[in-house]
Amino acid sequence: MLDIQEISMHKYTLRCPNPNSQFLQIQLEFTAHSDGTQLLQLPSWRAGRYQLANYAQFIRKFIFTDSGKKSVKFQKTSKDCWSFEGKKNENYLIEYDFFCARMDAGGAWIDEKQVYINFINCCFEVKDATETSIFLTIDIPSFDQIICTLPKQQHNTWIAQDYQMLVDSTLLATNKITHWVYQTNESLFNIWIQGSIHFDKESFIENFKKFTSTQIRDFGEFPEQEYHFIFQLLPYKHYHGVEHQKGTVITYGPAESLSNPDKMEDLLGVSAHELYHAWNVCRIRPAELLPYDFSKETYTKAGWVLEGVTTYMGDLYLLKSGVYSLEIFLKQIETTLKREIVNSGWENHTILDSSFDLWLDGYQPGIPDRKVNIYTHGCLISYCLDLMLLEQGSSLPHVMRLAWEKFGKPRIGYTASSFWNLIISQANQPEDFQIFYKQFIEGNENLLEFFFEKMKGLGIKVHKNQNADNLAAKIGVLSQEGRITKIHQNSPAFSDLMIGDRIKSEEIGNKLLVKVERINGSDFEFSYDHNGDYYPEILLLPEKETELRKKWME
Repeated sequence: MLDIQEISMHKYTLRCPNPNSQFLQIQLEFTAHSDGTQLLQLPSWRAGRYQLANYAQFIRKFIFTDSGKKSVKFQKTSKDCWSFEGKKNENYLIEYDFFCARMDAGGAWIDEKQVYINFINCCFEVKDATETSIFLTIDIPSFDQIICTLPKQQHNTWIAQDYQMLVDSTLLATNKITHWVYQTNESLFNIWIQGSIHFDKESFIENFKKFTSTQIRDFGEFPEQEYHFIFQLLPYKHYHGVEHQKGTVITYGPAESLSNPDKMEDLLGVSAHELYHAWNVCRIRPAELLPYDFSKETYTKAGWVLEGVTTYMGDLYLLKSGVYSLEIFLKQIETTLKREIVNSGWENHTILDSSFDLWLDGYQPGIPDRKVNIYTHGCLISYCLDLMLLEQGSSLPHVMRLAWEKFGKPRIGYTASSFWNLIISQANQPEDFQIFYKQFIEGNENLLEFFFEKMKGLGIKVHKNQNADNLAAKIGVLSQEGRITKIHQNSPAFSDLMIGDRIKSEEIGNKLLVKVERINGSDFEFSYDHNGDYYPEILLLPEKETELRKKWME
C-alpha cells in the first residue's frame, strides 16, 4: 500500500504471470481526497476514435480493499463507473484482471512475444483526483525490454503528471524489438518495430527525416523533445494508426508486403498522418475535447478539421518533402476520389452533421448514402481550401501554424467560428470562403465538381475513364463476392434490385440482362439499356507546371 509520504500520488502496478491467458493483472493504489461518495471511472472511448468502446467489458474480477485489507463495499453506477463511500486520507487498493486480445493501434494485446497496452483501455480515473500524479510500476520479468512513452523514473517505474497524460500513453514489453533513431532540429525520434522487416533501413529513416523536418519547418517547432513511432508489423492484413502527444502506434500487415513500394507508400502515408496529429488534435483541439471526458460521448462538428485536414496534410508533406513524387501524391488523391464517387451521402448529411454522428455510426459504412466520410470528404475540403488560400497569397499550412500558435501551444480549445475566422483572416476575398463554407461545409452541394475545377490551377488534368466493371459502369451496381453492395440512386436498377441480391449472370447484347437470386429465395431477371456512365474512374494527370503548383509544393 501507499506510504503516507506518497499521499498525493496514485500507483498502478501491472503484472502478467501467464501471457498465454492474455490477462493483465492490475493493481491501483490511491488515497481518497475527501469524505463521501467517490467514483472510479473507466474510459468508455479513446482519443482519436469518437465511438464508444466500452472497455469495462474486458474486466474480470474486481477486488476492493482499504488500508486494513478489509473489503470495501462498492456498486456500479453505470456500465463503466464504480462508486463507494470513502474516507479522507484513507488508502485503498483495487485489483482486477484485464483481457488483452485486441491487436490494433488503440487496443491491448498479450501473447508469448509481447505485452502491448494502450493505458486508455484499462486504467481508472479517480474522479476527485484527476490532476494527481500517477506512478506506474511494470512487474513483467519475462520480457526484458520495456518501451513506455511516459517519463521514466527508475528501472521499472514511470510517472504521469496526471490522468490525461497516463491514458495518452503506450506500453510495449518484449524480448525482441528493432530500435532506430533519428534527430530532427532539437527532438529525438525513436522508431520501434515489433515484427519482421522487409525493407531497407537507411531509405526508411531518410524518408522519415524528410517528412518530419518539413512538418516542423512549417509549424516552427515540435511540441516534444522525444517522440516514439511504435510499429506492430503483423503477418496478416491490417492498417491502423493512433495518435498520442509523445508518439504513435501503427499496426500494418502483412509485414512482408512492405518490400512492395506501393505498400511502403501506404505505411509512409499513415506515419506522416499520425505525426501531423502531434500538432493537430493532440494539441490543436476543439474546446469540447479539451480536456477529454472519457466517461461519455463528447460531440463535435470539427471532424473535417480533426481528420480531414490531417489526411490531406499527411500526404501533402510527403510531397513537399520529396518522399512522394507528384505522381504518387496524385495516386493517393485518386484513391480518395474513388471512395468519394461511390458515396452520395453529401446530398443527405453535411460534413458537420456526419462529424456529430460519429458516435452513432461514423466508423461503419452505415445505410446507403446517409453521410460523408470525415477523412476523405474532409481531405477534399482541405485540398480546396489550401488552393483557394494559395490563390490569395496564403496557404492552409500557414493557417495551421497560426492555429498552433493561437490554440495549440497555449492549450486553448478553438470553436467552430474561431477556427473559421482564422482562415478568413488570411483571405483577400473572404466572401469566396464564406460561399464555400455555405455550399460545401454546412451545405449539401457537390464538392467534386468544385475540386475538379481547382485542379486546373495546378496544371493537373482530370480524366474520367469508364468503370471497368460493366454492372458498375452501365447500371450503377456495385458488388462484392457476387452479391450487390450498392445501387446508384439514379440507376434504372434502383427500383428492381436489392442490396444483398446474388448475381447469377449478366449478359450484354442489345440490352444488359441481369439475373439475380434474392436472399428470400426469389429469382429475378431484368434487362436495361447499357448506355449509363456511373462511378467513373478518375485519373489526375500532371501537365505543364504552374506558378501555383510551385507555391503549393514548396
